[in-house]
Amino acid sequence: MTPEQHAFPDRRYAWAVVVILMFTTIISYTDRQVLSLLVDPIRAEFNATDRQLSYLIGGAFAIAYGIAGLPMGYFADRLSRRNMIVCGILVWSIATICCALARSYSELFAARLVVGMGEAVLSPAALSLIADYFPPHRRGAAIGCYFTGISLSYGGSMVVGGLILGAINGITLLPGTPLEHLSAWRIVLLMIGVPSLLWVLPVLLIKEPARQLAVANVSESGGADIPAFRLWAMTIPLYFAIASASMIDNAVGAWSPSMLIREYGMPAAQVGTALGLPLMIGFGGGQLIGGFLADHVGRRWGRRGQLFVSLGLALLIFPVAQAARHGSVAWVLSGIATYFFLAGNIISILFSMMVNAMPPRRRALAISLAFLLNVALGASAGPVIVTFAAESMRNEGLAGAITFTTGLGALMMSGCIMLMILLLGLGARRAREGSQALV
Repeated sequence: MTPEQHAFPDRRYAWAVVVILMFTTIISYTDRQVLSLLVDPIRAEFNATDRQLSYLIGGAFAIAYGIAGLPMGYFADRLSRRNMIVCGILVWSIATICCALARSYSELFAARLVVGMGEAVLSPAALSLIADYFPPHRRGAAIGCYFTGISLSYGGSMVVGGLILGAINGITLLPGTPLEHLSAWRIVLLMIGVPSLLWVLPVLLIKEPARQLAVANVSESGGADIPAFRLWAMTIPLYFAIASASMIDNAVGAWSPSMLIREYGMPAAQVGTALGLPLMIGFGGGQLIGGFLADHVGRRWGRRGQLFVSLGLALLIFPVAQAARHGSVAWVLSGIATYFFLAGNIISILFSMMVNAMPPRRRALAISLAFLLNVALGASAGPVIVTFAAESMRNEGLAGAITFTTGLGALMMSGCIMLMILLLGLGARRAREGSQALV
């Protein structure tokens, strides 16, 4: 250990922190994703178009996340990350409650902006904390566990929202109060936003770890270390590969409920459980396995091995995307679960690579840039691309539009990963040539 390094905290306590952060991201993404289950009642109440709803699901959140994300990443490299997460929870929880009480589309849009601002702090601060709790060869598993919270919330928001919708159907809640006439979708948001305020208490138990001021430049198996500037160059396609995966995730997650309701005639409450459980199992299992896979493949075959595994998984998305057009609910649900399993593996592997490649004092800022692209290309563009595709492919419906968007994202992701493999190979070749010239 060099003078610039600190001992990593106790492993058991470090994993306890990961569990707290995982549940924090479950709460965060549930607040964010549950709106996709409520699209149709919101559209009916505010007389909104699908285009307006796609802006509400993605655009409003993406704008605020993008504006707040980079400053939050900058401050997370300098201030207490634990305290920043606490403030973020308070902001997005109160904003979710305001969404439930919005009197117009404009007010709902504004409240969604604040939700995005509150959630912008979480992942940069959380992943930076994890990097200072775990050494590089164990970070993949910890990052995979953290991201499992995102996947659980993707499906969990639909399960919880569906259960609440089913439970309150035809029932007047809080009679004699101003809330007794609230529509079902507003009650769902209230019942998610209010309890999340209490989660600040477990987060306050997290101790701020010492920042690891130095990090080893892990070499490829059988190759020389890659210079820092080449690592930074490699992160550019890495960012866009992750953002392409996010584009598909948000497109499928945002419009799959409406596809099942409109084109397969499933009730909203049933869609929540039918779609939520496969998402939780597929995405959660994929991200958990992907984290451990990142550590195992990285130790044995280095970055190149991690990229080839990611590329193979990305290519499998193309045939899986056709399931949405099969015409059978069972095929659609299995295809969605399989896609999210593949995407979960890819995301955990690529994020593990990025966190290990980043200089520690700029790690949170670099992560916030990745999440900025995620929401700009993913949360914002993904749902909107589906609406444009649906309008252009009128005979295909939402199923065809989702298939098109998934294929487009998989093509972009595969291209970025192949570019990273090329850059990595060129860097290793130049390093070998430099070593031979010195002999």
